[in-house]
Amino acid sequence: MSIDIQVEKLLTEIYTHMARLNHPPLNELTPEMSRFYFQEGRKFYKELFIPNIKEENKYISDLEYRLPIRIYTPEGTGPFPILVYFHGGGWVLGDLDSSDHICRYMAHRSKSVVISVGYRLAPEYKYPKPFEDAVYAIQWIYEHIHDFWGDPSRFVVGGESAGANLAAAASIKFKELGFPYITGQLLITPVTHYSFDTESYQEEGTKNLTKERMIWFWHHYLEDPSQGLEPYSSPLLVKDASNLPPALIVTVAADPLRDEGAAFANRLKRDGVCVKYMCFEGLVHSFIHMIGSVELARQAFDQIIDALKQMVLEAPVQIGA
Repeated sequence: MSIDIQVEKLLTEIYTHMARLNHPPLNELTPEMSRFYFQEGRKFYKELFIPNIKEENKYISDLEYRLPIRIYTPEGTGPFPILVYFHGGGWVLGDLDSSDHICRYMAHRSKSVVISVGYRLAPEYKYPKPFEDAVYAIQWIYEHIHDFWGDPSRFVVGGESAGANLAAAASIKFKELGFPYITGQLLITPVTHYSFDTESYQEEGTKNLTKERMIWFWHHYLEDPSQGLEPYSSPLLVKDASNLPPALIVTVAADPLRDEGAAFANRLKRDGVCVKYMCFEGLVHSFIHMIGSVELARQAFDQIIDALKQMVLEAPVQIGA
């Protein structure tokens, strides 16, 4: 499996650093330890300087706990499209800071208000808590959309990996409730199915995400394996996908999640949902965090954002367009 040379170089630097830190084998790794190594790995992702983006931290506080959000507003007077964004990290890792440069870049290039949600993490808060946070945050943001200079007719939810899982699951929930809040989905390398038997899970060379690692993430997310059969944890298992919002679904070739992302695109398309599916060669999971160091990642992310702009600003893009 061919990997871009800049990706290989970056990953080699990270692996060398982890070896110096005596990174333990997966069967000895606790969530707390994993968060430490996650932060260490982030030091190697060069962030792009994005000017003229207003940033504001707030809390959704009308709960028993405070749910943090971060608002990124581009230059201009609005009303702006809104993108509610959920970070990746296997439901165990990540926070508002880990996706900060990604959200800044999306706000700048898409001319949208991006609102990042710091949902609660597993295993301290197992399924369905992160999913419930996603649903509540989306509803709260929509109800306060004018506070963010937002346009309710252009209201997109999205995320990366586990965050894309939450966005897709929340879209299913709102569709079932009959609430037409969401006008689009941005699903980057999404987790869509509690299953490990696809071809992409069996392939070698997926680098920074492996089958064993995904099993570890799912183990910490679910209270019981039977919960993996629910569409709010495995969106691919949705019984009726008709009338779900248009979706932009992104995968990369060297990723164990590639096939389930493609399967979800086909599942939505089968029930008449407008879908654009993009699969990039030479890249690995978490590639969007490499845009400051890897030219191919930057180019791919630009294409993704441009497709998102077309989806929220113009007519939905049909698959294959």
